[in-house]
Formats: sequence, structure tokens, C-alpha cells
Amino acid sequence: MSDQPKLVMYLSEAAEFLGTQPKQLYERTRARSRVRTSHPIPHLYIGRRLAFRKSSLEKWVADLEAETMVRQ
Repeated sequence: MSDQPKLVMYLSEAAEFLGTQPKQLYERTRARSRVRTSHPIPHLYIGRRLAFRKSSLEKWVADLEAETMVRQ
């Protein structure tokens, strides 16, 4: 097994990383979801599996944080 970090996380790993439930995270990535925001969660599909790059999720959280700071 390689010592290199994984390139992507799948749904349950990403949900744990973000501190949410997999079902909630899945719902927020759906194209027709009612809970999508102006800052959609960055994701991709590998085959039929929903995947997330850790670096993209970290940037997404930082962008949300920056936007929140601007509003205050």
C-alpha cells in the first residue's frame, strides 16, 4: 500500500470530513435539489460513485467562511 494520501474521498468519508450525514451531503450535490446554494459543493463522479477532492472541500469551506466574514 502506498504512503501517498488518497486523491479523492467518497460520500461517507467526505460527510465525516465535513461533519454532516452522508444523506445530507448527497442531497446537497443533486442537480435538482432544493437545498443547493449559490456555493455548490464541489464534487465529481467516478463511474457511478460520488467523489470529492479534499483540497476542493477545504477551499469551498474557506470561501464560505470568507463570504460570512464579508457579510458581518
